[in-house]
Amino acid sequence: MNKQPNHYTIPVPKEYLSAKHKTLVKMNYVLTTFTAFSGLSDLYVLRALIVMVVWTCSYRDVWCYYHTDIVVRWFLGEPKSKSEIHRRAKRLKMEMKDVFKKYVKELETRMNMLNDYLPSSALYGRVGKLWAVDSFLIEVPFGKTNKETFKKKFELELRRRNYKQAAKLIYYYLNSKVRFKGESAKKSYFGFKVFTLMSPTMIVHEIQVEMANFPDNKVGFSVSGYKVVDRGFLGKSSTWLIGFPSFRRYVEFFGIFLRRYWRPYATNREMAELFVYVIALIYNAMIYTSVLSRVPES
Repeated sequence: MNKQPNHYTIPVPKEYLSAKHKTLVKMNYVLTTFTAFSGLSDLYVLRALIVMVVWTCSYRDVWCYYHTDIVVRWFLGEPKSKSEIHRRAKRLKMEMKDVFKKYVKELETRMNMLNDYLPSSALYGRVGKLWAVDSFLIEVPFGKTNKETFKKKFELELRRRNYKQAAKLIYYYLNSKVRFKGESAKKSYFGFKVFTLMSPTMIVHEIQVEMANFPDNKVGFSVSGYKVVDRGFLGKSSTWLIGFPSFRRYVEFFGIFLRRYWRPYATNREMAELFVYVIALIYNAMIYTSVLSRVPES
């Protein structure tokens, strides 16, 4: 069908839209047709973060794209400085988790009505409470992984008598360099680990972000039912190690999607988790609109 959401009048004809611009059109459709986002206190910042993810750019670039790209200007609606976006994003991280849960619940309700149009390898309707779980490594910003960097910043804040910020830097210093055991050999890895829980409808339901050396079998997903996992999760209750390879493929694809759109945005776990939620929101929206395109207009 190749049918795209046609809910809005976009500023340019569809045939002139790039892949990134089409993603913004789809996200605009989702943000304004799902009631989960109506209670969000700062929808503009969420839109700005979506632009950052789609273009893998910085806060400053969002402001630049607003003034140079007509579709981005249409999507954002108003310009804000990089400092204001960053400041307001810190407040958004407190409510993003709850908004994402409401969004996924509403999304699953819609997907239930479209189960005949899901790909044949999807497991919807064939199994009970089954989930796919996996973990993926992501980087922290360049230049932020060195303990010496945090040490110098800590000493500077002490000289300035900014003790509150100095205390934060101690935490970053202690957690900036971690060990991660790879499949074949030990190696140094600096960053975070993202845990993802996915339903048989290929939708990401829950996310947990930890430091890179966090054990897989300590992940805290509390949903009932069996989890399809790899060997790293052995010892976790209610897990299936063998079977459903097609189901595993979708959660692994989210890992590819995550790395494609991840730009090292934050040095602390909470802000990193916010951007992972935004990436998962875009991923779920792309899955939903792709399934929707298979549905006849009648």
